[in-house]
Amino acid sequence: MTKKHRLKCKFFKPTKRRKRRGRKKVIYKINCVIKRLNIICPKQPFIGVKPKVRRYFFVAPHDINLSGEKIVLFPNQFVDDKGETVAKFIDFGQEGYFNLYVNGALQEGKLYHVNSDELTIISTGQTIYKGTPIILESIGFIIARKK
Repeated sequence: MTKKHRLKCKFFKPTKRRKRRGRKKVIYKINCVIKRLNIICPKQPFIGVKPKVRRYFFVAPHDINLSGEKIVLFPNQFVDDKGETVAKFIDFGQEGYFNLYVNGALQEGKLYHVNSDELTIISTGQTIYKGTPIILESIGFIIARKK
């Protein structure tokens, strides 16, 4: 084995030194040789996370009063990015979440509930006026593997 493949480290072994104020100083010196280590890691495949976004658009056809009961909007009232009517909202479950925008403002999560068949807006005592855009955004994450 050549010198460049060997590492030397020095620890200490006991040797006596002179006394200082009634104490003995002990220094340890130990020589050891560490051989070269080869660590081989298996080739890891690249794993990435790819977001998948679906948007659904609704324009209020009349004033919606949120002071009484909660309001339920169904998927067939919405259109997607392509302008086509929606049959169901895509629900990504644990791998995603929904955002609700009313007139361009993101709403708190406690103000609405969504599943694949309906959007329920909780009553807050406010009014959504005619022509106000309501946008539901469904965001999910998919694992993308590359070789």
